[in-house]
Amino acid sequence: MACEARAACVIRDVGMRLTTPRLKVLTTLMHTGGHVRARDVVQQVDDPVLQMPPSTVYRTLSALRDARLISETLTATGETIYEAAVESQHHHLECRLCGSIIDVDHAYLDDLVPRLLRDYGFAPDLDHVSLKGTCAACAD
Repeated sequence: MACEARAACVIRDVGMRLTTPRLKVLTTLMHTGGHVRARDVVQQVDDPVLQMPPSTVYRTLSALRDARLISETLTATGETIYEAAVESQHHHLECRLCGSIIDVDHAYLDDLVPRLLRDYGFAPDLDHVSLKGTCAACAD
């Protein structure tokens, strides 16, 4: 299934109304398949026919994040990056020294939810976790 058709399905599946900005932004992130800065999303969806102002893109990113269709990560440099979160759930390890980002499979956190629930009565939302530290290359 093409990115646009898949994006339309997942937007509807979470109960959101399908709008052109939502479809365009989610399709862009799904097609890119990686970490994208907000300003890059603005540039990629820039279309004279759509006339989508940057403010609409930013509001759409927030709405898609709130619907858990994309992840939002504040990097160590203070920049916010986005990534489609509709295919596989994963998390990030970010090096504070070189800025590299390593994707971590959600399975690493499988034991955390039941332990927190058992020990603290707390049920966390682990849609996206970003841990900052030092990568192996920088530690050497």
